[in-house]
Amino acid sequence: MHKSTFMTTLFLLPALFLFALCLPAFGQAEREMTTLKMFYDEDDIVVTPTRYPKSISRVAENMTVITAEDIKAINAHTLADVLYYVSGVSVPIFGGPGSAANVFIQGSSNRHILLLIDGVPQNNLSDVYPDVGAVQVQSIERIEIIKGPASSTWGSSLGGVINVITKSPDELRKFGGVISSSIGERNTGDYRGEVSGKVAGVGYYLSGGGLLSDGLLPHNGFHGGNFFTKLKYSPTDRANLTFSLGYNRGAREIGEVPLFGVSFDGDYQYVFTTLGFDYSITKDLALELTLRSSWRDNDQRQNDLLTGLMLVGIDSAERNFGVGTKLVWTPRGHEVVLGTDFDSGHLDSISIKDGKQRLEKWAIFLNDTVTLGDFSLTPGLRYDHTSTNGDFWSPSMGVTYAPWESAVMRAFVARGFSTPPLFITFGDGFYSVSNPNLEMESVWSYSLGMETTILRYAWLKTTFFLHDISDLVGGMQLSDGRFTYVNQGKQRRQGVEMEVKTMPVFNTSLTIGYAFVDATDRDTGEIIPLVARNNYDVGIIYDDRKSCRATLKGHYTQWNGEVADNGKSTAMIWDFYVSKKLFAFNDDRQSSVEAFFSAHNLFNGAQYPAFPFRNPRRWFEGGIRIYF
Repeated sequence: MHKSTFMTTLFLLPALFLFALCLPAFGQAEREMTTLKMFYDEDDIVVTPTRYPKSISRVAENMTVITAEDIKAINAHTLADVLYYVSGVSVPIFGGPGSAANVFIQGSSNRHILLLIDGVPQNNLSDVYPDVGAVQVQSIERIEIIKGPASSTWGSSLGGVINVITKSPDELRKFGGVISSSIGERNTGDYRGEVSGKVAGVGYYLSGGGLLSDGLLPHNGFHGGNFFTKLKYSPTDRANLTFSLGYNRGAREIGEVPLFGVSFDGDYQYVFTTLGFDYSITKDLALELTLRSSWRDNDQRQNDLLTGLMLVGIDSAERNFGVGTKLVWTPRGHEVVLGTDFDSGHLDSISIKDGKQRLEKWAIFLNDTVTLGDFSLTPGLRYDHTSTNGDFWSPSMGVTYAPWESAVMRAFVARGFSTPPLFITFGDGFYSVSNPNLEMESVWSYSLGMETTILRYAWLKTTFFLHDISDLVGGMQLSDGRFTYVNQGKQRRQGVEMEVKTMPVFNTSLTIGYAFVDATDRDTGEIIPLVARNNYDVGIIYDDRKSCRATLKGHYTQWNGEVADNGKSTAMIWDFYVSKKLFAFNDDRQSSVEAFFSAHNLFNGAQYPAFPFRNPRRWFEGGIRIYF
């Protein structure tokens, strides 16, 4: 970015904030988007764009929201299963439940995706890998996905943000919950339990479960377990104290490459805790403080395929501690959020220089949502400092316009970044040389979109996007045969997303999604390989809203791989899901028994970017849920 442009942005954003705060609010705080709300759940309130609840009709970013009901409808096991069907998001499926899975948003690298659970980062320190295949879904209330950089709010998130929001205690009951069990081919099983309620003024939510499989592909087994709890206590009407703790572990067979006679295994353990306190100082002013910590151990092994003996083993241990503060001021027509983040991470691994490295970072951010009649403006600005890769300013500006109650137009421009992983900055071994002078990868991002229900019984959404990436980190071979990482790449990712949903007719509705991504090298004009160039999604949903729901989903991804990759994109993958409530224990139907069944890849389609990491063939599973 040119220095003059940077300085202009640096001084313009604070001036814009001051100007916005001086503006009066015109009209209502929010136009009643009556017809649009027919296609949203939970009153269309989201928190991820500005870290404060707001209507999605005033969100300028390209965003998708997935609810707990959506997750249950496809009998999902992990977050990877859910993201697989999201337009603009690509998740190549390399195995059965619990398998490692990569995730790409609009052609971005998976390390450019920020994965959050209740706003707490989940990416590894070593490689910044967002392990969506390890996140179990039973404790998820909803998922909020921002497609494109959200650095002015969250920091390092060049490609996008996936924020998993967990379930809160059911404070209307003393005790209730659900038990679920499913079995499938190759000894695949998913066993879960949840309880929630409020006792002695303390709301509680607890969930736990186990996921296992002998593997739907060769050397593809998984055995894991998880536990999560959230406690909430309100000492006064103005104050809330929330504590959460999660534990997740798993043992994976990651796959095998017969051509080279090797196989891959991995184990992980992860514990994270949060303690949050929020207090309403006045009607228009609130303060929030969050403490967070995590412990993560990862073991990766490369084995001889014939003997099973370990050839290479890499163990890593991560420890993180963080503090976040947030002050929210909501005078008429404004939602001002001022916050800070501090995180200190420590990584122990034989794969990095000196066997131990640390990443300390702090940030301050400010944003406002200004309502001016049918317009909404959202300026944002964040400053990040890291101990490893320097500093970064992230400005953004969003605009929404609702010309009538059945349409919203959106425009968004932002500067974003990604912090290079510690392994890339400090990787030092037989094959690699560290480069502590690496700088942030940066992007200027632009999007323009519209969603409307002008057809009354159908919802249509279209978004055009362009991401210009600079200082992209890539490998460079040295004269001694080893390699190091340098800031050398420039890419442009541009394209369009389109989605259609219909209202139910005879209890049946239709969904269609399409995404096109053109990813090119800005210096040479060459097409970037192994990017999901075309994505198609089709869904037919039957829901009588009483006892039966059935879903047929089709998904196709065109991976523009090279011939040497031996990938395949020859057919659409079709999956079928059905659930049926068998009976209820009482008149309000709150306690009931439900059976469900899933048929995956009905026609044995082949769809994968590179051999030998194929997608599974047709397989079946079924189970039962008991609500009490």
